Amino acid sequence: MIHYRGEIFYSQGAMSLVSAFWCHRVSVSTWSIFFAACLLLSGCSEQAKQTEWSGPAKIAVVVPHTGPLMEEGQMLQFGALMASREAESRVADFNLEVVVYDSPCDPEGGIATAKRLITDGAVSAVIGYLCAETLGAVLPLYQDADLALINPTVSAEYVRQGETRNLFSLLYGDRDQAAFLATYAKKGLGLHRVAILRDDSAYGYVLSTSFAAEAARLDLEVVANVAINSDQAGAAQAVKSLKSTSPESVFLAASPKAASLFLLERQRQHLGGVVLGPDQLADLDFYEMTGQAAEGLLVCQPILLETENPKQSKFVRRFEQLYKRRPDWIAAAGYDAMRLALEVLNSSGPGRRAFLQSLRTISGPDTAFEGLSGPVFFKDDGTSQRHFFVGAVQNGTLQAAKLPTVAFPVLSNKK
Repeated sequence: MIHYRGEIFYSQGAMSLVSAFWCHRVSVSTWSIFFAACLLLSGCSEQAKQTEWSGPAKIAVVVPHTGPLMEEGQMLQFGALMASREAESRVADFNLEVVVYDSPCDPEGGIATAKRLITDGAVSAVIGYLCAETLGAVLPLYQDADLALINPTVSAEYVRQGETRNLFSLLYGDRDQAAFLATYAKKGLGLHRVAILRDDSAYGYVLSTSFAAEAARLDLEVVANVAINSDQAGAAQAVKSLKSTSPESVFLAASPKAASLFLLERQRQHLGGVVLGPDQLADLDFYEMTGQAAEGLLVCQPILLETENPKQSKFVRRFEQLYKRRPDWIAAAGYDAMRLALEVLNSSGPGRRAFLQSLRTISGPDTAFEGLSGPVFFKDDGTSQRHFFVGAVQNGTLQAAKLPTVAFPVLSNKK
């Protein structure tokens, strides 16, 4: 039997947030799942260290309910809740509550939410966060509370400074995606001469240095490594410099704004060759900003939701039936994050330290978690070892590239 109830309530104090509270209870023979989306208002206390509780075990899902990433947060939440709905027959005999917290993409607000969350000793694990700055700000709190944090979507690696293996990233890091694209250029496309276009950000530096290092390892010649200013004149000069070196491909180690200026100027100056870019360029707003100049762009992706893949097509079909919209990669990441959390909880039982220790054992091909895009396991620093894919911009949409992936790294399918 399924029961629903809902109400709207308002927070008190300075935050002035509005959140909907709702509950979905499923009665089954061995266990039950409770879904609640709520903003908890209790203060921080010494209970942060506790792992004792009465009542159900809990998994917290943290997403923004307002702001510019509200839709992305909704996709992550939908994917996570869909996974918990489907898991009813595969979890051990205990009650589980999935609690959804509203946390803005703002470090100060994120810290306030995390402090409230960790006071609930029944929470065994946390899933979520879309913003690197917020993730980096809250991570020390979860470390002190012995809480595992499964992050489905952030690739920035600087958030790990001083990290103690409480953060488990389902998404690859920026260094890894750049290295993969160098491998793709060499082994997948058979290229020999490439150029790097970088902006002056820390993001551009990480991407460009990693791509260059992997290119050197593969004997892939980098014929130019050109900086670009985020203005039209800078883009024009960068393209002019690249044309003189005749690269077969250009790797964009740049933010969407700088990348867009380059592509527009590349089109104007008729610079040929393949253009490769990071996953930040796989965005509809970017294509609308760049227009026809983005046609043929190849970008790194964590998953390609192709209908010919039975596992992925089943996920897409169920998601569309449940939420009346097509899922994106963020929804798939939320789905996998919850499936992973439930698999670990089923093995470890409730409790923060037990969950954390069990999650840390997913450390090689033989213990890998089987996600929608293939096996995933975690390296010593908590970053993921997983498959990478390449999408191609075709008519303003992202499709699977003709060659959707190459081996990097080689993963076993054994569990």
